Amino acid sequence: MTAADAEAATPGETLEELRQELEEAREMLRTIRAGGFDALVIDTGSGEEVFALGGAGAPSRLLVEGITHGTVSYFRAVALDYDGTLADGAVTPDTLTALAGARARGVRVILVTGRIMSELRAVFPEVDDHVDAVVAENGAVLVTHVGVRLLAAPVSRAVSAVLAGRGIAHRRGQVLIAGAAADEPAALEVIRELGLDCRLVRNRAELMILPAEVTKGTGLREALGELGLSHHNAIGVGDAENDHTLLDACEVGVAVANAVDAIRAHADMVLPLPDGEGVADLLHGPLLAGRARLHPRRWQVTLGTNDRGEPVTLPASQLNIAICGGTGGGKSYLAGLICEQLVRLGYSLVVFDPEGDHHGLGDLRGVLITGGDEGRLAEPTEVVRLMRHGRASVVIDLSRIDAGARAAYATALASEIEAHRAATGLPQWVVVDEAHGPVGRDATARRLFDPAAEGYLLITWRPEDLSADALVALDAVITLGSPEPDSRFVNLTAAVADMPRAEIARLLAGPAGRAVLAWRRRPGRAVPFALGPRITPHLRHEHKYGRSGVEPARRFYFRDQTDTPTGAVAASLAELEAELGRCDRGVLRHHCPRHELSAWVAGVFRDQALAADLAAAESAVAADSHNAVVEQVRLALIATLQARHSR
Repeated sequence: MTAADAEAATPGETLEELRQELEEAREMLRTIRAGGFDALVIDTGSGEEVFALGGAGAPSRLLVEGITHGTVSYFRAVALDYDGTLADGAVTPDTLTALAGARARGVRVILVTGRIMSELRAVFPEVDDHVDAVVAENGAVLVTHVGVRLLAAPVSRAVSAVLAGRGIAHRRGQVLIAGAAADEPAALEVIRELGLDCRLVRNRAELMILPAEVTKGTGLREALGELGLSHHNAIGVGDAENDHTLLDACEVGVAVANAVDAIRAHADMVLPLPDGEGVADLLHGPLLAGRARLHPRRWQVTLGTNDRGEPVTLPASQLNIAICGGTGGGKSYLAGLICEQLVRLGYSLVVFDPEGDHHGLGDLRGVLITGGDEGRLAEPTEVVRLMRHGRASVVIDLSRIDAGARAAYATALASEIEAHRAATGLPQWVVVDEAHGPVGRDATARRLFDPAAEGYLLITWRPEDLSADALVALDAVITLGSPEPDSRFVNLTAAVADMPRAEIARLLAGPAGRAVLAWRRRPGRAVPFALGPRITPHLRHEHKYGRSGVEPARRFYFRDQTDTPTGAVAASLAELEAELGRCDRGVLRHHCPRHELSAWVAGVFRDQALAADLAAAESAVAADSHNAVVEQVRLALIATLQARHSR
């Protein structure tokens, strides 16, 4: 009730309304405590909301506080230009304090400057005490605690000789040649005369002659590699023309208030304060602390196209996503579509693959497969070593080990991954297929899932079994369409989209190959779209169609017409197909009327489409069917299994 409403109301009316509001609040509290809500929305007070679905249990207090107060940061490094950015002359004490505070929180500070190292030390002699690395000479020289490393061959001394001969003042660094911007035409003429592969870079009134391949961006990538970090966990800050590549190389590019117009227009964010004041404000601010999110347009994944033919996209980092849908609906296809784009954008992924669905990603450069048919399963500590420095993504195929070993491996892997993420930010994405198991409601689930850290892609056909923490932390849900949408998927999508269930059900009703995106940042705007094309092969449950298969407790044991075991066993669909080709007719007369073949396929492999086709063939057989009928059904069953590869 507003103040104006209170003035217009009589005392009796005001008291009655207050009583009603109090009772509603009490009822809401009772509902939350009982877990009997359809969707719980928590206002964080910062323009963001988190939600949970009823029946999943209450979200943990620490999680809600972590999301509300932003205690988790995605960024592990800040790359700063010097002149006009970190300082206008000498670095101020306030800026040095801000640098020290950021480093104390585990953020690495990298100075990326066009200055020659000796000239930098002349104005900032204590530089080594305040930063973790220096990229000098506009990306050509790297200075760390290990020493000095040249990142390119020095520009030919012939350039210096010709410039000196023409009376053009200049200075030599370890790699570059520096001079005045006013001498750019003469310098360009010298480079052309000598036939050298060099580039000229302006920095306000300064000019640099550099090897063609050298930029601030290339130098920063080398520095991050030395520190075991990724450019996707870095913020770059600059002010002048030579900072374009610095900003582009980072996940987020920032311009100080005094930056040139071109950099201000190019940056993902412009600070309200100039040079060192702006840097200090950034280091103390919500972006670096994890209380705010910024998603640059250049780091996006395309899910498909909407009904107008426009691309449907999501940010490539700093959010948690769930993919939901029925079996055979396209979940693993869509997950692979997202993963392959993340890999090509340079993000590091660990894919927890219990069914062996994601081997196709191994066709991409930098993606390693361990376990499954590839042989020995890497130890969790080895997985972390494989992705060190952001140079690899790892698909972990657990399809060849039993459920107990799988759970134990997941727990050990989670511990290693989260420790590594806390220190380095790598991997940026943890992809968990069949997420309702390892990220389910039981106590061990949270060991594989630190929802406030973000960067999780959860794939499930049982979203109601996800833990409360997982549900609360979801930023976006992508739900696969179907002719008759399941209420579980409708409920989750509606909760995230903040839309009526009936409207979501209407959007989800449709053919295969379509999905609906619900993103909490865009309430009331769920988007239906057609899935985009993949570049890697989609191998859904391919291992189960091969020579080996499921563990003994889940295998199919054949029985004859007297309900006696025949001794034949199928552990995979390939073995089922082979046994159907040679079994006695009495075996078919026993199993087909009971629809046991199709039930096994549906229950063990969760391939509902294949199971439905098998069930249709089974329906033609009765216990007393003629031999001709049984043989026709035998052929139909085998043909159905053989056709599965084309699904």
